[in-house]
Amino acid sequence: MMFKRKGKISDLNEIYLLEKMIFKDEAWTPSMLKIELLNNRNSKTLIVEEDGEILGYIISRRFLTEHHILNLGVLPNRQKEGIGTMLLKSFLKDINMVSSVFLEVKKSNFKALNLYKKSGFKILSERKNYYKDGSCALIMNFYKAI
Repeated sequence: MMFKRKGKISDLNEIYLLEKMIFKDEAWTPSMLKIELLNNRNSKTLIVEEDGEILGYIISRRFLTEHHILNLGVLPNRQKEGIGTMLLKSFLKDINMVSSVFLEVKKSNFKALNLYKKSGFKILSERKNYYKDGSCALIMNFYKAI
């Protein structure tokens, strides 16, 4: 049975392995992930787990009413099961009543783009050469109003 929970420092190694599997050369380092897992004041990690295995996670930061989704990843062999949608919907439901959410997504990541568009995100702009491989990132925004 799948359930959601808050990420904790003991999840660091498993999240890092997922990062490497999903994002390959663009994966965050263990020290970057550790900073987010330990920063309980402005950072939040939400995990979907099943039978002790992390299936997906979303990492975000907050500043007042502005949120930034830093990473969203789902175990490759469990994609297309709605886990990413579950994480994103849960995150959006839990934020303040009036908030802006920003994220960057690789322009060629059509699965992620579709997920974000279906959830109400709009493309604001493009960042050239954003990723290590020279790919562009699309900056997307979601505005939550009462």
